[in-house]
Amino acid sequence: MEPYNTTEPKREQVRRMFDGIAPRYDLLNHLLSLGIDRGWRRRLVRTLRADGRKAVLDVATGTGDLALLIARRCAGSAVTGLDLSEGMLEVARRKVAALDGGDRIRFIAGEAEAMPFADGGFDAVTAAFGVRNFHDIPAGLAEMARVLGDGGRIYILEFSVPRNRLFGAVYKWYFHRVLPLVGGLVSRDGSAYRYLPSSVDEFPAPEEFLRLMEGTGFTDCKCRRLTNGVACLYTGTKTDSN
Repeated sequence: MEPYNTTEPKREQVRRMFDGIAPRYDLLNHLLSLGIDRGWRRRLVRTLRADGRKAVLDVATGTGDLALLIARRCAGSAVTGLDLSEGMLEVARRKVAALDGGDRIRFIAGEAEAMPFADGGFDAVTAAFGVRNFHDIPAGLAEMARVLGDGGRIYILEFSVPRNRLFGAVYKWYFHRVLPLVGGLVSRDGSAYRYLPSSVDEFPAPEEFLRLMEGTGFTDCKCRRLTNGVACLYTGTKTDSN
């Protein structure tokens, strides 16, 4: 699924899309999710903190909400945020400038499928609602495995489609009707907020995504459904055999 057309490479369309909506991205994120997205990120960070991870790479970091939350709540952590969009990273860097302990966070522009990092340099990799924007999901997952050291953990938040028939019908109505309308009006990019629900529809089902994780270097892969399955938290481990 591409945001604008079928002729231009997806990575370039995604870069342009997020550069354009960056100034209003946080407002719309919290507004359109009714603030529930904050709770999903806190759930990921609680899991990360319980695992004792310190050297963290946040892929598709966007405006840095997850990276900043990790830095605040995980004592002694060093967080690197990677994103394709310089517009989003500009917003993230402004947030860090006003944060006590911001010296433990750095933001770098780059592609998830070709990360500018050495093998095994992190003990945790996170991603919140960005994997579905990869132009090659298996390649992105393989890169996550590459930059993790042995025993490193992956934590991915991604939207899903609820299985409950009644709740799912209400969710689909909101996601496909209300969200694109409001998002398009506020962001002034209707295509970006039509792309969001379509990209969720095309994202692999949880069982399939777990198989992708297992096929790209992870074991002990698990999925925790959040808010009746609106989102999923995926976790996995890179073992010595990988």
